[in-house]
Amino acid sequence: MLTKFLPSTPLRPFVQCFWRATGRAGEDAGGIELLHPDGATGLLFNFGAALERDGERVQGGCWIDSPKRRTARLKVGQELDLLGVRFLPGMGFPFVGEALSVLAGGDMLPGDALRRLELETLHDRLGQEANLSARLTILEEYLLDRLRHGERAPSALPVALEWLRQCHGQGSITALVDELPFGQRRLERLFQRHMGLSPKHYARLLRVAHSRELIKQGGAASSLTDTAFAAGYFDQAHFIHDFKAVTGFTPGGYLDYARRRYGASS
Repeated sequence: MLTKFLPSTPLRPFVQCFWRATGRAGEDAGGIELLHPDGATGLLFNFGAALERDGERVQGGCWIDSPKRRTARLKVGQELDLLGVRFLPGMGFPFVGEALSVLAGGDMLPGDALRRLELETLHDRLGQEANLSARLTILEEYLLDRLRHGERAPSALPVALEWLRQCHGQGSITALVDELPFGQRRLERLFQRHMGLSPKHYARLLRVAHSRELIKQGGAASSLTDTAFAAGYFDQAHFIHDFKAVTGFTPGGYLDYARRRYGASS
């Protein structure tokens, strides 16, 4: 059971949402939730049983969810109780205060990894409040304080991110650079600092994400060949390689999963 909450107006340029996940494992999903990469980072606070992600037990009660390069698999049980903050891609730096290239890789970093964030203290404060509204208020206040002292991303970064999103990652990086007031080397440095990913890698995540949505929308009538072309791939081998590298499924395997999870048609 996943519930999302909009942040206050000052945080909306930076935060996708606050969210809460509680355990109710469905038989059709086998008790596993797929956490697909979107180029973003986040904060997680656990108030339930110990987590199991990608088949391994995750120790601790709070983490920085670093930018993922591939889909993670979270085991869902009745004792799941998570509260989280999901930043927009490229917008987590003011809150984390660390180059995202240092954090990238998909691991959940323990709350004490960056001492200055004091996430363990924040976790304790949240745990003392049983009321969800009160917890969200504490999170808002914490993030607003971090924002007041954090370094903002240059205005060109949101422009570059939106350009890539609009074309679902299909536009060339050369064409993107033509729209910016600086060259590709500067773009690469910005992405590594604020995304933890290269522009090319982020574009790949967007293309695969678009492919997943096309497969879900097509349902039983989905043609994987048509999906590949619609996502900007000119040969099936490249499409299959990218899709499996990110999600762990072949496109056909994900189609089977989508049929079981979402029905014959979305």
